[in-house]
Amino acid sequence: MKQEKSASDRVDCDDLLSRLGGWFRARVLICAALAAIQVGLLHTTYIFLAADVPYRCVVPECEATNSTDFSAAWTSAALPEHGRAHRCSRRVPLDPTLPCEANSAFSEDVVNCDQWLYASANTIVTEFNLACQEWKRTLVGTVHNIGMLVSLPILGYVSDRWGRKTALILSCVLVGAIGSLKAFSVSYEMYVIVEFLETVAGASAFPAAFIMTIELLGQEKRVLTTAFLGIMLVIGGLSFALLAKTFQYWRTFILVVYPPSLLFLLYIYFLPESIRWLLSKGRKEDALEIITKATKMNGVTLPEETIKQLQEAKVPLEKKEEESGLWMQVFRSPIIMRRLAICSWWWITCTFVFYGLAINSVSLAGDKYTNYMLVVSVEVIAVVTNALVLDRIGRKRTLLIAYIVCGISCVAIAFVPPAMSWLATLLYLIGKIAITQAFSGVYMYTSELFPTHARHSLLGFCSMVGRLGSIVAPQMPLLAIYVEWLPSVLFGSTALVAGALMLTTPETLNTRLPDTIQEAEELANQHKKPENLEMKAC
Repeated sequence: MKQEKSASDRVDCDDLLSRLGGWFRARVLICAALAAIQVGLLHTTYIFLAADVPYRCVVPECEATNSTDFSAAWTSAALPEHGRAHRCSRRVPLDPTLPCEANSAFSEDVVNCDQWLYASANTIVTEFNLACQEWKRTLVGTVHNIGMLVSLPILGYVSDRWGRKTALILSCVLVGAIGSLKAFSVSYEMYVIVEFLETVAGASAFPAAFIMTIELLGQEKRVLTTAFLGIMLVIGGLSFALLAKTFQYWRTFILVVYPPSLLFLLYIYFLPESIRWLLSKGRKEDALEIITKATKMNGVTLPEETIKQLQEAKVPLEKKEEESGLWMQVFRSPIIMRRLAICSWWWITCTFVFYGLAINSVSLAGDKYTNYMLVVSVEVIAVVTNALVLDRIGRKRTLLIAYIVCGISCVAIAFVPPAMSWLATLLYLIGKIAITQAFSGVYMYTSELFPTHARHSLLGFCSMVGRLGSIVAPQMPLLAIYVEWLPSVLFGSTALVAGALMLTTPETLNTRLPDTIQEAEELANQHKKPENLEMKAC
C-alpha cells in the first residue's frame, strides 16, 4: 500500500524554482544554448562530408590516369551521358593510335569504367574512391541514424540513473573527441565505424540539455525554453553551413569544428544538476547545496517553511521501489504503456517526414550551402509559432493542427499538375514548417507526459524508436523512381495518423511536471480541474 505524504513532506518544485531566477537561470540557459548550438553544428555533418561530387570515367586511350581536364572536348563523345546513372561506363575510340579530339569516332559499345576523375577532392567520395558505389556514400547517413537509435536508450539510462548533468557532459565531450578521429581515417571502413561511435556518444546531447532546462527553470518557462533551444539549433545549423563552405575539405572541416567540444568538460564546474532530479532520487543534501548557492548568487531568501520542507522531505516512493526496475514499473501501468506506444509513433512520424522533406530539398537548384541555410532558416517560423500558441491553445491542439496541416499538404503535392510547380513548392514549404513545428513541440509534450524518475529514459525510448523513420526516409527518392507520387502520400498519411492519435492523450497545459507514475496517470484529471490541484511534491 502506498504511503501518503504529509503536508510537511511536500515541496512545491515549481514554486521553488520560480524563486531561483536571475543569474542562476541565465547560467543554465547559456549552458543549454551552447549544447544546442553544438548539436545543430555536428548532428548532420555527413550531408556535406559524404556529399556527392561530379566525376567521370577516365578513358585511358585518350588521357593519362593523372589527368585533371574534367571537361575535355572529346568527353561528350566518349561518355554515354553525363547523368548520375551513366557515370560508370565509357566508349572506346575506334582508332586508339590517334589523339582524341572533339570529332573523334568512338565505338557504340560501352565498357565498365575502372578509373574515375573527380571534379573536387572535398568529400570522402573522392578520398576513398567511392565512384559508382552510391550505396556506400548513402550508408554513412544510415549508419549515423542507427547510431542515434543505439545512443538514446543508453544515455537516457545514464541521465535517469546518474543525472542530467552527467549525461549532457558525456554526450557533448565524447562527440568532439570521437568525431575528431574521423579526420584521421585511412579507409572508408574506418570512417563509417567512427561515424557510428560518434553518434552513439553524442546523439543524446539535445535531449539531455532539454530535459535539464525544463526541470531547472520551472513550469512557466517550458514553452519559452523549447523555442529558445529550437532557435539555438537553427543557429548551429547555419553555423554548420557557413563553416562547411569556408572549410570545404572534409578533414580540415573536422579538425576545425570537433575539437572545441572538449571545452564542455568545464560544465563540471559551471552547470548545476537538476534540482528536481536530485529530489526525486532522495538526494536532498545535494539539492539544498545547489539551492543555497543559487539564492546567494541571486540575492534572494527562501521562506523558512520551504527550507524546512526540503530538509524533512522523505525519499520518494519510486526511490524505494527502484529495486524492482524502471521498466517493471512502466509495464505495470497500462496508461503509461499506451502513452509510450503513441508517443513512439509521433516520433517516427516526425523523423520520417522531417528528414524525408529535408533530403528532397537537396535537389533544389543553386548553391548547396545556401540551400541548406534556407531550409534551416524556415524552421524559425515553426519555433516562433510554437512559442506563441503552445501556452494559449494548448499542446494537444497545437500539435494536432501541425500534423493535420503537414498531412494535407504532403498528400496534396501528389495531385499538383507539373505545370503548377510553384504550388508544389508552396505545399512543400508549408509541410516542412508544420512538421518542424510538430517536431519541436513533441519534445516538450512527450517530456510532460512521463514522470521525473523515468522521464529521460522514456523520452529516449520514444526518440530511439523514432529513428526508424529517419532510417527509412533516405530510401524515399529511390521509391520515387518507380512511383513518383508515393513518397509524398506516405509522408502525409503518417502525419494524419499521428494527428488522430493526438486525440487520445491528455492535455498538459497548466499542469505541473509529474514526478511519479501515479501523477503521470492522473494528468488528465489535473488539466480538467486545475483548481483542485494540491501542492505537488518534488
